[in-house]
Amino acid sequence: MRLALPRNGGHRTIVAVVVALGLTACGSVDPLLESGAARGAATTSAESEPVERPAAAVTPVADTLLGWITTTDPLSIDPVAVDALATPELTGELAPIGGLLGPIAQIQQSAPITVTDRVDEGSESTVTLRTGRGTAVTLRLAAEGGRLAGIQALPDTPDVATFADVDAALLALGARTSFTVSRVDAGSCTTVHDLNSGETLPLASVAKLYVLGAVARAVDAGTLTWDEPLTVTDARKSAPSGRLQLAPEGTVVTVREAADAMIAISDNTATDLLIDRVGRAAVEAEVAATGSSDVAALTPFLTTREFFLLGWGRPDGRAQWRDASTAERRQILAGIADRTIDSNPVDPATADLDYVGIATRPATADGIGWYASGSDLCAALASLSVGPQNDVVRQILAQNPGGQFDPTRWTYAGYKNGNAPGEVAGAWLLTDTAGQDWVISIQLASDTPIGPLDNAYAFELVTRSSAFL
Repeated sequence: MRLALPRNGGHRTIVAVVVALGLTACGSVDPLLESGAARGAATTSAESEPVERPAAAVTPVADTLLGWITTTDPLSIDPVAVDALATPELTGELAPIGGLLGPIAQIQQSAPITVTDRVDEGSESTVTLRTGRGTAVTLRLAAEGGRLAGIQALPDTPDVATFADVDAALLALGARTSFTVSRVDAGSCTTVHDLNSGETLPLASVAKLYVLGAVARAVDAGTLTWDEPLTVTDARKSAPSGRLQLAPEGTVVTVREAADAMIAISDNTATDLLIDRVGRAAVEAEVAATGSSDVAALTPFLTTREFFLLGWGRPDGRAQWRDASTAERRQILAGIADRTIDSNPVDPATADLDYVGIATRPATADGIGWYASGSDLCAALASLSVGPQNDVVRQILAQNPGGQFDPTRWTYAGYKNGNAPGEVAGAWLLTDTAGQDWVISIQLASDTPIGPLDNAYAFELVTRSSAFL
């Protein structure tokens, strides 16, 4: 589950901006920088006398940006100064994620950030960073006219040749980890690699697979159609990610459009529209229908609005939820049914949600969210692959393949990811050229945040493992 605090001038705070995984955004930048090509340091002859050279044009720009990225007090960062550092072109490119503050916040989510190497040459700087979880990151910057014109941050993923290599690299992140690879035949999973596949861990937005299954089952039963209209209301809007939370009251989308948005961009308001339409009981029944080994872990099945209100509402419901029974939890949900979320708050300090807490305070320890094992994730995707409306379902899942897969090996890639504070999850349904289906899943859980850079590092490792099949 990815969150982006809307941009409201001086009210923005860096720790409240948690956005999409991709950190690449370029203005008028050399294509080598845009593509992530490596930069080398300038060389000089050993016989030459040392010559004092003027600072590279990028140096003052890089100094300022790195100061913000490595600060231990992100609240001290002035959003006005951040805006002033970027060229208008770069600001435009980054507008969907809150301007330059967006990538700074993304990198800060993996704090503490340290600089381990840096080469400034002309208008370009190549910096090696290390996240608090030990992930090495290459940060490339480009300057133009004394301002930042391009920024790219990519994790440096090690070469892996076996599943064991992937296991070791994932475990080095210091989170509770599940990494499961399975062959799928006629809707049944056979595990071919198992790292804690039976451990129940958070799903974040990967839980939306169960919503998709419930919707497809309702369409197949004739109680719902893909083109049925759904109406967005302010009372039922959720927090980001997505776009529908910003849609005007009364906006109409079809069931298919909502399902597309739920999977492709993890639209939370679209998800809740679908849950409201088919009913919570139908989604819980879908969990059981997939053969889940721990139905109780997804009962009651939360809407995303409930997830945010319980975890970071003002007041939150953590203490009540933590040790409550299933029946008591249903009563808690009934008690917050009329609470709303202002999806575009004027001032985060008085917003319905604690946006700073969303960035820094995981709810996993309080049991708030959606939970399943790697084996259960395989069962869910296997069920979708052969279940009701599976042709449409596979189209929906394939909108975002979640990585690059060798087209000579793979003819299909379906995907759903999930992110919440301290939670990372991803699940892929792949079909090889022989028509064999496979499922790969990863789950990371921690009582401290897992930043987008560490997330991207883990996902790159996992998608590379498809080469071992």
